[in-house]
Amino acid sequence: MIVLHRAFRHRGAKTRLHILLRFLTCPFLRVLRAVPRDARVLDIGAGHGLFARLVAARGARWVVAVEPDARKVQPVDGVSFVMGFDDVVRGQFDVITIIDVLYKIPIAEWQPLLERCAARLAPGGLLIIKEQDPTARVKNGWNRIQEWLASKMHLTLGESFSYETPAAFAARLERGGFGVHIKRIDFGYPHPHVLFTARREALR
Repeated sequence: MIVLHRAFRHRGAKTRLHILLRFLTCPFLRVLRAVPRDARVLDIGAGHGLFARLVAARGARWVVAVEPDARKVQPVDGVSFVMGFDDVVRGQFDVITIIDVLYKIPIAEWQPLLERCAARLAPGGLLIIKEQDPTARVKNGWNRIQEWLASKMHLTLGESFSYETPAAFAARLERGGFGVHIKRIDFGYPHPHVLFTARREALR
């Protein structure tokens, strides 16, 4: 919390409230444990840069955050912020993170995105994706209500609510040449958070 307070204390009250609510309702610190230290990290759909800042503060070698919503793209200490979609970023990374982004993208567009991620990862690199588990009916019902409200309040871009079961999404990643580990990380949270840690094969 101290790291985030220092990074975002000069933002407006609405932005600070949004960042606080995101931190309290999403297990960012549990996701952070999956990110190796001293890595080159690309965070896709970074929002205000909350997670990117946590990664930078933990000792990442280089952190690039890409976000298409111009309202959210402002300087963040230790983070190279880029406005746009993932295809505006070049270079190779050890880790790519995508946190609560895919559900806003039509499923037909997932595979091209995952292929671009695979192409940008160094051999043995990690693709870390945090999404919701649609099979957890009660928690996912609450999640859909909250996201519907966020969309109506124009807090997020996109109108899609695209979900796959964890098993189906893991199979998608495996077909793309990743070794996949799935973990539910929602204990103590009202939403059905699930973490996919996908390692790119050294030889493709």
